[in-house]
Amino acid sequence: MQKTFIIAEAGVNHNGSLDIAKKLIKAAKKAKADAIKFQYFNVENLVKKNAEKAPYQKKNDIKKNTQYQMLKKYEFGIDKFKVLKNFSKKLNIDFILSPFDLSALYQMKKFLNPKIIKIASGEITNFQLLSELNIDKEKIILSTGMSNIKEIVDACNIIAKKKFLEFKNKKIIIRNQKIFNKIKKKLTILHCVSSYPASDQFLNLNAITMMKKNLRLNIGFSDHSEDIFASIIAVSKGAKIIEKHITLNRNMKGPDHKASVEPKVFLKMVKSIKRTNKILGNPIKKIQNSEIQNLKPARKSIYAKKNILKNEKFTKENLIVQRPFVGICASKYFELIGTKSKKVYKPGQIIKLVR
Repeated sequence: MQKTFIIAEAGVNHNGSLDIAKKLIKAAKKAKADAIKFQYFNVENLVKKNAEKAPYQKKNDIKKNTQYQMLKKYEFGIDKFKVLKNFSKKLNIDFILSPFDLSALYQMKKFLNPKIIKIASGEITNFQLLSELNIDKEKIILSTGMSNIKEIVDACNIIAKKKFLEFKNKKIIIRNQKIFNKIKKKLTILHCVSSYPASDQFLNLNAITMMKKNLRLNIGFSDHSEDIFASIIAVSKGAKIIEKHITLNRNMKGPDHKASVEPKVFLKMVKSIKRTNKILGNPIKKIQNSEIQNLKPARKSIYAKKNILKNEKFTKENLIVQRPFVGICASKYFELIGTKSKKVYKPGQIIKLVR
């Protein structure tokens, strides 16, 4: 049975409050998430001061300000993230950050010693940032919203610091098996649709199947839909990681609350995912323990349909296949036809192999 690693994406849903951030960590732990994740950025390095907000940000944050002004109030420094990491450690929940600029990445590496680094969809073409990742020291989770398969391959090669994959004639070719084997242990690609919230018609979860087949890397799903149904489907398609935004209250002010779920719903998602994993089981087809007791009464043996004399040939006319399975398996029926009986049988008597 596979285990799905579940990340509660707090993002900027702390609204600039350390107290709310701690409450989000508590909520994620209570909702049985494996990890809590925040976004780390220096606004000065992230966005130009006159950059407009994205359409979803304008809709979910109605203040008439720039993207710079909006994000400035959500900016946490390294000292606050140190506090939050220690708080997460006490609650025994993994702490993950997404760096959005080089200074954030350097501060993380220097002061937090991250074991996992999550790269957001918007950074998939930020080769400056990707080139500073160290796949030997950190596990990398790469979101792929707003991207195509060639861009994903290019990003993987930058992270690996070697062109081990090639996208050619609409196919992905492994150019260096040794590097591929190393990368596969450390890199997970998340299918993602960068809409907030993402509607059903654009979720395109069949892309998970395609990426598993072609990239041959571990695939997960970053879910921006309004409910938990898509995440459960993604697990059934083999997603190894599920990332879902969590909020204390969807009615709070801020750009991401509407694309998030509240703790009770998040817990329901976790329980549903665990049940899905249990139902999926493993890819081996075998008789299950619960089936054994039903095998004899449900399967069939070969019986005499009428009187059969010794040395008489078994035929379709004098044999019948019936329950229960207590003698020769019904699968031996055609092997018996045309052979001679070693003894006398009465109607209803089970046929036995006599050597």
